[in-house]
Amino acid sequence: MSSARARGADPAAASALDGVLADGARGAVSGLAARFLTHPMDTLKARAQVRGARGAVARAEGGRTRAVGLYKGFGAVAALAPLASGAYFVGYESGTRWFGTSASASAATGMWAQALAGVVYTPMDVIKERLQTQDVLGERARMGRYRHWVDAARVIAREEGARGLFRGYWAQNFVWWPWSAAYFAIYERSRVALESSGGEASPMVSAVSATAAATAATTLTHPLDLAKTRLQTMRFETTTSASLREVLRDVFKREGARGLFAGAGARVAAVAPGSAISFGVYETLKQSGW
Repeated sequence: MSSARARGADPAAASALDGVLADGARGAVSGLAARFLTHPMDTLKARAQVRGARGAVARAEGGRTRAVGLYKGFGAVAALAPLASGAYFVGYESGTRWFGTSASASAATGMWAQALAGVVYTPMDVIKERLQTQDVLGERARMGRYRHWVDAARVIAREEGARGLFRGYWAQNFVWWPWSAAYFAIYERSRVALESSGGEASPMVSAVSATAAATAATTLTHPLDLAKTRLQTMRFETTTSASLREVLRDVFKREGARGLFAGAGARVAAVAPGSAISFGVYETLKQSGW
């Protein structure tokens, strides 16, 4: 990428800009690939989270969960995930350069990457999860039925404003900040331990490290993610602006500790391979000079 240099910009600034653009482009491609392959499991996760611990995964589509139904909400992902994932990897690369690769520095890198990406991930998740869960929630859904993701975005913006599209923004950060902190701390340590040559990590090493890190981080943060999903998709009986703490307390009271981990298996099955695919593709593109 040399567009910045072609305009006669300062060489150092141009090089830095080209690096950011390359990081973003690789992140966009790798993130979309991972999302496409894991979206069905993500749909099952979202439906299980709103149904509760005792419910079947999803009795949608007239009593059946059709294959096409598992891709509900993917239009929003296809439109927004490349931008969000690109921002995430820009944060990852810049954070690694700024903070280093120690355990504490890796945690800071993860939080920084999430801070950049969360601005895009939040409206994407709101739209995606409402489409994924509207057949399960019925009258407990926040709004009426949406035909597709553009319709959902338009209705949410009209009826709820920007606040509706960014509902759960802080809840999202409270889920993914600790996830990112745990993930990158484990990922960097695993990658160093597995890389025998001492050079750049191979795509396979990155994929294995990402799987291990994502499994641990996803399990630890699942109750928070469950509460976030319910905040973004459900209408509550007592209030229209429940907090993350209130939702967690309500779930524990009504469904017990088991309820806090409803859909945890599906979430691990989506996030762990998704992280492996994303980081594996990213490292492959990076090492190929793309």
